[in-house]
Amino acid sequence: MNIMKIPPYQTNGAESAAPADGKANTPGKTATTGVASDRVQLSQSYMNLANAQKSISGPQEIRTDKVEQIKGQIDSGSYQINPGAIAGNMLNEIM
Repeated sequence: MNIMKIPPYQTNGAESAAPADGKANTPGKTATTGVASDRVQLSQSYMNLANAQKSISGPQEIRTDKVEQIKGQIDSGSYQINPGAIAGNMLNEIM
């Protein structure tokens, strides 16, 4: 079996030929091939979701006073962890 490889830059004459009727391209078709071009349209729901994700992942407000307070407690060895409160807050965020 003999398979002839054609480089991707070669085209046949039909792709670049002008339309037989001499008229301009129809809307939505490219000038060189006469084939409709691809296009992507995103739904409004997707756009809303993308905007929400962007606002969530944006810069968060850092409460420097709270950070310094906890850092001081850790340094002094008096910082207490409340596992029940942590678990409750995690469940509240999920629901």
